[in-house]
Amino acid sequence: MSKIKIYGITMKVFAWIGISLLILVAAYCLVVFAFSSYVSSPGSYNATAYNSKLSNQYYKQDGKVIYVLDGNFFQVGGTEVAGADPDTFTVIDKFYAKDSNNIYYNGEPVAGVSPGSVTSVALGFDKKAVDTGYLISNEKVFCYGEVIAGADAESFLYLHGSYSMDKDYLYHYIDNKTPLTTKPAAISRANDRYIRHGEQVLYLGKVISHDASSFNIIDDEYAKDALHVYSNGDFVEGMVPEGFTVISPYYRKDKNQAYYFNTPIPDSDPASFKVLNNAVSKDKSNVYYNGYIVENKKPLEVARSEADDLQKLWKWRALHLNATTVILVPSDDVTDITNDYYVYNNEVYSRAEKLAGINPEDVIVLDENDKAFVRIDDQVFYYGTVISGADPKTFTVISNRFSKDASHVYWSEHRVTDANPATFEYKDNLYAGENEAGEYVLKMAEY
Repeated sequence: MSKIKIYGITMKVFAWIGISLLILVAAYCLVVFAFSSYVSSPGSYNATAYNSKLSNQYYKQDGKVIYVLDGNFFQVGGTEVAGADPDTFTVIDKFYAKDSNNIYYNGEPVAGVSPGSVTSVALGFDKKAVDTGYLISNEKVFCYGEVIAGADAESFLYLHGSYSMDKDYLYHYIDNKTPLTTKPAAISRANDRYIRHGEQVLYLGKVISHDASSFNIIDDEYAKDALHVYSNGDFVEGMVPEGFTVISPYYRKDKNQAYYFNTPIPDSDPASFKVLNNAVSKDKSNVYYNGYIVENKKPLEVARSEADDLQKLWKWRALHLNATTVILVPSDDVTDITNDYYVYNNEVYSRAEKLAGINPEDVIVLDENDKAFVRIDDQVFYYGTVISGADPKTFTVISNRFSKDASHVYWSEHRVTDANPATFEYKDNLYAGENEAGEYVLKMAEY
């Protein structure tokens, strides 16, 4: 038989094996889907929805009213609505329901309402909005089951997201209100966390800009006005709107520099800046790794293929020389002393910097199990953070983040002010927490 025929038969066999595996996977998925649908179905639990068109969260089961988050009986399970009358129980919308005695929000009774007085709120921006979480009863306005104190029910409007208004105030949720000076408006291309109020722009109820006329949405995270760039409603220190661009999910730039997320990339040139992958970028002068300058790589040496190789964590390690600069070295050439200290080329590096003048033998691990406590020269560290004032000559590790020297007891890197090293004994569930004065004192965890 010729090699061509053997090859053809072999390929057919592999094709049939592949098809068979695909069929088995598809069958498995169908079985899992059918099983999950069955076990999540209310009928499997002898439960009947009160009004499945309005809500998938309220059910009658064995003569009781049951609340089930999103109708997920299997994973979440149902909770009896305490005190609810199953015979007079009716659904208002997805979240609200009532019986002859109470109104309920997500299965919990709402205080200060009357089931005989229920009115849906008027709609502002979106006339088709449903399940807003708002409701009017007894001339009071309720938001997610809680009353908005002082809201005027007669003039109340639901706007969008968690924004609403009456004749006097613009509201966000129940306790954040802004005196109304003009009619609020939605912002073009913005999500419902934003709203415009005159020249004010609010994000989650907080005024972030007083220049709504120049305010523009860039994407779901970023916006800008004439003076600032905003990330999720907070203006980014140092970032300027001129030339601001989101280059990729990890990188941005403005007219002055590039950024790794919202952190400036030191010495970067925005005009020549180029993203090679999520970890590696470069400009005319430098190569960057996660926003740090790579000292031992030159831009001409690193094209996209080399960059893809450099982001392989099992192959390369980034060792910090200082706060802005790293070197990329083969992972196999790095020895870990602890999770915070490493040796490369017989030199010691911490997570933050190269330790000048420190030899590997100078790093003394004080607890071999966790390798949390380390002594270097005349200082003691806990996971790389110096324990201020600790005496290295008398320092000992006790247990569960506790340590001591001749003068003090420590928890992690903090001095415990109410513990005597001469008499201190560790007990299970003992820890130290910060008090109002900013001191760490002994506490007992309660489980």
